[in-house]
Amino acid sequence: MKIWVIFIVLYGILKGLREPIKKNILKEVNVLTTLFAYTGIGFLLSVPTAKGVFDVPANMMGLILVKSGSIFIAWIMAFVAIRKVPVSIYGITDMSRVVFSTLMGIIFLGESLTLNGVISLLLVVMGLYLANRRQGSGDEEYSSKYIWIIIASCMLNGVSGTLDKYIMSTGMVTTSALQFWFMLTLSAMYLMYILIKREKLELKKALKNPWIYVLSLSLIFGDRLLFIANSDPESKVTVMILIKQSSAVVTIILGKLLYNEKNILKKLACAGLIILGIAIAVI
Repeated sequence: MKIWVIFIVLYGILKGLREPIKKNILKEVNVLTTLFAYTGIGFLLSVPTAKGVFDVPANMMGLILVKSGSIFIAWIMAFVAIRKVPVSIYGITDMSRVVFSTLMGIIFLGESLTLNGVISLLLVVMGLYLANRRQGSGDEEYSSKYIWIIIASCMLNGVSGTLDKYIMSTGMVTTSALQFWFMLTLSAMYLMYILIKREKLELKKALKNPWIYVLSLSLIFGDRLLFIANSDPESKVTVMILIKQSSAVVTIILGKLLYNEKNILKKLACAGLIILGIAIAVI
């Protein structure tokens, strides 16, 4: 197995662990404070290993700003939604980013969509539909508007993932420099938004929560693996985005263990259908 594939699998596991942690933190701290603390700590963790930070060309900095802007909005949407829906449903719906990233990889990066890729996408869409199809009183209660919010977040994440691949493929930006500027820009954006909107800043409460540090460390380590994988010329966005979706299995299992969420077998079956699509795409 190629090293970049292993890195993406590890990224998926770490991502799956993050969703239940986010829900736990958001029980005590508001969304914007959590995002500012999360990204700010992440930036500080990225500083010691940052290399080539001031060698980034202006055009690449422009793309990093676009990437940061898309994630700025995407994460606000995602954090708002994860407070309102079961983490297992969030984890499965988050898989919809595979559709957007695949299309963007084809349109903007010239990647090809094979027959296996078409079958894979159909399985992904079917799994997403079945996971969010509610049939009776035994189903969990949540507003469908949050599902659309998650899907919109996934579209913006697809923009970011496509930019990651392009930026790293140029060879003009190191993985640590991309992470440094991304985290710095993102944390600055959240702080400015809090100040402009005069939102309540619960920083003391956030910094006392040990899970915020676990979340940030997971983000930094996972994203470093992702950026390294993106720098490999053999890696493809259309394959990477599919492998990442293994994170949903981790999230579903933790949703049951930590929050006793319902219909775990149905959710695992839906995730399994999507994972089957992943396997078909990778073969």
